Amino acid sequence: MVIQVGLWELLQSGNLQQDLTLRDGDNIFVPTATQINPTEVSHLAIASFSPATIRVNVLGEVAAPGVVEVPPNTPLTQALLAAGGFDDSRAQTGTVELVRLNPDGTVSQRQIPVSFNQGISEESNPILYPNDVIIVQRSGGARFSDAANGILGTLGMIFPFFDLFID
Repeated sequence: MVIQVGLWELLQSGNLQQDLTLRDGDNIFVPTATQINPTEVSHLAIASFSPATIRVNVLGEVAAPGVVEVPPNTPLTQALLAAGGFDDSRAQTGTVELVRLNPDGTVSQRQIPVSFNQGISEESNPILYPNDVIIVQRSGGARFSDAANGILGTLGMIFPFFDLFID
């Protein structure tokens, strides 16, 4: 016999008819989620069985790049601040890249415009999911400076070599 149970209905309404007793030999099949409903995610994130914090990676030109732990339902801008904010002299501050592993196993990448005055919005300040990755790119000036330092450093190693033949 197959009985369908609505876990979400149990969690939302407390419908105890959805809370079945299992017996030895019973099987549970949980279908793969194909879409995420943002409203359900927000509710699940604050449920008593959800973790107190989630881990997201903030990489690139921020003050303290790496893994940051933030509460569930944290928007992108709050994670940037948790990583110390932008490195003002090196960061491209207009947009960041958000990389997310989707429930179906695919990876999505998108550019998000950044404004710390922006409220929560899926387009411009999305709620983060566990293991999201935020990448802050280098500014044009930082890329130029890094390239110039690389060239000048190489030249500095070559020219002392010629001094051996001049003396």
